[in-house]
Amino acid sequence: MTKFDKEQLKTLGKLSRIPLSSEEEALLLSNLTKILSYVDKLNEIDTEKTPPCSHVIQNTSAPLRDDEPQRLIPREEFLKNAPDHIGGMIKVPKVIKDQA
Repeated sequence: MTKFDKEQLKTLGKLSRIPLSSEEEALLLSNLTKILSYVDKLNEIDTEKTPPCSHVIQNTSAPLRDDEPQRLIPREEFLKNAPDHIGGMIKVPKVIKDQA
């Protein structure tokens, strides 16, 4: 079984910059251990003679429409649906904080 310990979890949290409380660490460690255990079980399955597939259901075609250009929505009409806009563009909240 693949081992995932508290030190690896702390390293992962540090690299991803996600602070975790002690309770969150314990829950995440438990969940990740279960996930890795399940993946280990999947690795035990003999897939040597199983051909690779790109779709779960074989011999069917995907219900996709032809990719054809459509009428463009005028900018003014498009921006009516935006909660906030500036300079003809949709204004969104800042998602990357300044590093101090």
